[in-house]
Amino acid sequence: MRESQHKRLTRSGSDRMIAGIFGGIGQYFKIQPNILRILYVLLTIFTGFVPGIIIYIILIIIMPADPQNPDLLGFLKSFSESQKTSQQPHQRSRRTLTNVEEKDIKRNGRS
Repeated sequence: MRESQHKRLTRSGSDRMIAGIFGGIGQYFKIQPNILRILYVLLTIFTGFVPGIIIYIILIIIMPADPQNPDLLGFLKSFSESQKTSQQPHQRSRRTLTNVEEKDIKRNGRS
C-alpha cells in the first residue's frame, strides 16, 4: 500500500517572528508569510487591537508545533509531561496474607 502525504497546518519552527503562526499558514497555502503578517497587522490595527491579539493567542494554542522543529511551547509541554511521569510514585503490588494465626508470645514473664 502507498502512504499518502497529507499536508498539516502547523506552526513553523523555522520561519517565525513570534510563534510561527504565519510561517505555518504561508507554508500550508504556499504564500509569502510576510504578506500575511502585514495584512494581519493592518487588520489588527483597524479592528482596535483586542480582537487581533485574542485571535493570535487562540491560534497559538490551537495550532500544533512543527514536529521537525519544536518551539519553546512544544519543549515546555514535553518537559512538563516528563516531569509528571517521573513524579508519580512507583506502585508496588500489595501482598495478601491468608491463614494467619494470632499467638501471644510471653517473654520473661511479660506479655
